[in-house]
Amino acid sequence: MATNRLTLGEFVLDLEAGELFAAGGQLAGLRKQALDVLLALGRRPGQVVSKDELIQLVWPNVVVSEGSLTQAIADIRRVLGDSEHLVVRNVARRGYMLVPDELPPAAGDEAPSPARDSPQAPAPAVAVAMLRPRWRNAALLGGLLLAVLLAGGGWLASRITRDAWQSPADLARAPLPREVPPLSIIVLPLTLEGEASEAEWLADALHGDLVLAVAQLQNSLVIARDTASTYKGKAADPRQVAREMGVRHVVQGSLRREGERVRINLALIDGESGVQRWAETFGVERAELAQAVGDFAVAMERTLVAELYRSTARRSVTLSPAEVTADDLAMQGYALWYRGVTRENVLAARALFDRAVAMNPDSARAWGGVHFTTANMVFNGWTDDRAAALRRAEEATANLERLDRDGNYTYSSRVFLLVQKYRDYPAMLRQTTEWSERYRLPLAFGAHGMALVLNGRFDDAVPALERALRLGPRDPYRAEWQYRLALAHFGAGRYELARDWSQTAANTTPTLRWPPIHAAALLRLGRRDAAQQAFDEHMRRHPGFAAGQVTARFPSEEAAHSELRSRLIESLRELGMRE
Repeated sequence: MATNRLTLGEFVLDLEAGELFAAGGQLAGLRKQALDVLLALGRRPGQVVSKDELIQLVWPNVVVSEGSLTQAIADIRRVLGDSEHLVVRNVARRGYMLVPDELPPAAGDEAPSPARDSPQAPAPAVAVAMLRPRWRNAALLGGLLLAVLLAGGGWLASRITRDAWQSPADLARAPLPREVPPLSIIVLPLTLEGEASEAEWLADALHGDLVLAVAQLQNSLVIARDTASTYKGKAADPRQVAREMGVRHVVQGSLRREGERVRINLALIDGESGVQRWAETFGVERAELAQAVGDFAVAMERTLVAELYRSTARRSVTLSPAEVTADDLAMQGYALWYRGVTRENVLAARALFDRAVAMNPDSARAWGGVHFTTANMVFNGWTDDRAAALRRAEEATANLERLDRDGNYTYSSRVFLLVQKYRDYPAMLRQTTEWSERYRLPLAFGAHGMALVLNGRFDDAVPALERALRLGPRDPYRAEWQYRLALAHFGAGRYELARDWSQTAANTTPTLRWPPIHAAALLRLGRRDAAQQAFDEHMRRHPGFAAGQVTARFPSEEAAHSELRSRLIESLRELGMRE
């Protein structure tokens, strides 16, 4: 066999041409990074190539996570049909090895030397063949293995990983390799139930949008849609899928037509144990499907993200102190965040994020957590040193600009400083417009809605804030958006709606220190007794509340907004608010 051509089952890896060819000489269609990884392994067939070396060879001068390599290996295995990992082998704690059908002779070795045929040194081709058993006769296999071991090749046994001899069912029960990234996921195609066959286009569209939405998670490994689509119509064991794709989480879902509504069921499966960690049902009117697909996918993704963080954090807390990474600490911080925006949760999460950035100053996820918790500490008065908190916010923003200039976290941190430090509300509006156009995320729309309010555009703010709530029905920030929506309606004189949304927000998260807009709205509606009762309840929850907090929350001097603030303060003073 020519040394520059390796046979991999039905494929040929041509090292000179730098291509992988399928049967008939057609290009196999492997993406560039995956092909480069395969070529690097092919230049040293039968040898272990470390992960660090592969990353340096394929991504020189670029900082990438190990997840990029894991994704490339998964792509290679998918194209080669190497579901049992016999061609591209994991070698625990060392790296990967390519095992072709036949090893090329080493330079100058036209025929086996006597030393290679001696009992003390089994030929490399025989050793590698042992790693890819093709025998069907168990007696012959046992005899060959026994002969090699008795001949002094005991070293070989230590290089044969257990799953080489396992069936797919046994493989599904084996532990996931430790190198599988914690935040790694495959979203399987949605299955159709009942009379939903005419909605196959929706299932395909939602699958694609959901994959793209989940892929926006910082430092996540998300299997591409085309790869995930190879499981369409197959009853695959999630554990086996996780091992084939090198991921820790598997999302399964189904779509059902129920009258004029379509329901989508989603479940998050632990790829190691096969245990269902979370399940949720989403519904939408059939007539709204075409317009709702994108927003629907984002709403599902935001609900899924919370459970992903919780699931990953549960795993992280089982690690020993020596095994804990900055990402593990950040995951635990976000799991606390997703429990709800309370003083206790925010301060505990902040401590975890601070530890994470001290351990790894290049973790964008951890700096994003520092930003979120700092913003909440400032907004809600949960810090005794506002100036120090703002300096920390500036530090977080500078690091996010360095690590991920156009990232979601970075936009959020910029907007926070524009409001809290620079008081530049037109610039805030420009940033949130760009942010919400780039990222269809509830946080972006919620910020954009507040920017519109601060610029006196109350009617324009309402659809942005409603969209934030629609996209993030369980988001930790939802009470904040509800209050902002109440403020927009109050500014426009829609006091009934202002009362409803402010009361909803107070019930959602009672600890948030927003002004009691519902009390002011009730007073404007002429319902003084109800207004006084609402105000007194607010003061029992927040005994230190005073007029200065209203001004601090709504500092813009834009004419319409300034008039809104004056109207709100006047109403609350009448109910007993202190200066």
